[in-house]
Amino acid sequence: MTLVDTTDPQTSASPGRNPGARFNIAYCHNQYQLRSGEDIAFENAVRLLREDGHQVSVFSRSNLEIRKFSLADKLLFPIHTVYSPQRRRKVREFAGHEHSSIALVQNVFPLLSPSIYYGLAGAGLPIVQLVFNYRLLCTNGLLFTQGRICERCLGGNHLNGVLHRCYKDSYALSAIYATSIGLHRWLGTWTRCVTLFVTPDFFLKQKLIQGGIPGDRIRVVSNPFDISAPAPVYRPGDYALFVGRLVSPKGIFTLLEASLQLDGRQVVIVGDGEEAERVRSHPAVLKGKSDFVGPVYGSRFAELLENAAFVVVPSEWYDNLPMIVCQAFAAGKPVIASQINGIPEFVKHEQNGLLFSPGDSASLKQSMQRLFSDAALREKLGRGARRTAETVLSPLVWQSKMTAVMEEAARMHAGRS
Repeated sequence: MTLVDTTDPQTSASPGRNPGARFNIAYCHNQYQLRSGEDIAFENAVRLLREDGHQVSVFSRSNLEIRKFSLADKLLFPIHTVYSPQRRRKVREFAGHEHSSIALVQNVFPLLSPSIYYGLAGAGLPIVQLVFNYRLLCTNGLLFTQGRICERCLGGNHLNGVLHRCYKDSYALSAIYATSIGLHRWLGTWTRCVTLFVTPDFFLKQKLIQGGIPGDRIRVVSNPFDISAPAPVYRPGDYALFVGRLVSPKGIFTLLEASLQLDGRQVVIVGDGEEAERVRSHPAVLKGKSDFVGPVYGSRFAELLENAAFVVVPSEWYDNLPMIVCQAFAAGKPVIASQINGIPEFVKHEQNGLLFSPGDSASLKQSMQRLFSDAALREKLGRGARRTAETVLSPLVWQSKMTAVMEEAARMHAGRS
């Protein structure tokens, strides 16, 4: 089967569609099999950039394509994940056809591959890399393996990722990703091709610096997000809400243990993931302390968020401004979150939420019980959450900062030419 670039007609543009655009952007992103916060960020970014007067053309693949791979595709998958001359040629042709003046790159693994950086550079474009995880430095992109935070590969030795089966507990898959990331770090693909990097928080910026990315080329801009859709609702809710991928690093099992200790209150679990069956069979779910509703989108998700008392983000890995934090703040919902990595840069204790020690179910239970029993505190923190959304997470702020980043990247690129 011949694979082609999938460009959503609702998120694509052709030359001349917006003649007043300040930049003609080639936006490159490899979408995930399970819809993720990063995919939502991609959709938000495309829309906000267009609303700000830029022309955006999307060069995209979806990992859902992997399910339909032919035998030949499967055999070539390891090679193309590391480097694909076809992807390099295709993205260069794409940029030329769309008359692109700058490239924004998000995720390239596995179907786009790091080869597209060379294609974009060959097209003469400045490249801005939007970084939402640790994929440039880590085999699984999490800096988390075998139940704990792990920084073994931060210095560049990606053999650790293979030895510890960091990607889906598979030697073979871990070897593919470790080879691709390790090779391109050694070649200097990102430091040579990318003009500027953008992270959503300062914690992630520091990790990139530790991994060899020059700090003077990293800018911090919070997630692309539109606060206008969810109207703030401060009335009391009767359940705590978790939304996210159902895997241990997200702290879902710490939350389930905490819910077993709650008195007459319930936790609603929204999401899907590799450990969904383990969640489904957990005593907290079987006893009715937690309600596992699976993946939910659109109006049903909005309804669940509106009627929640608060949102819980119990991450145990170096999570970086989860999209649900933005959604909760916009809806005027306090957030109880782990005091880890960049999350406390946004969730401020006693101002728009509460912080607890990651992995500590007793501490989490106390925080939840406190908010359930204090309606005045819930409303105070909820209003603080909305203020954070209106200031820090305002789409106008993101548009202004991203335009400034692109202008800076264009100047830097022109200076090097």
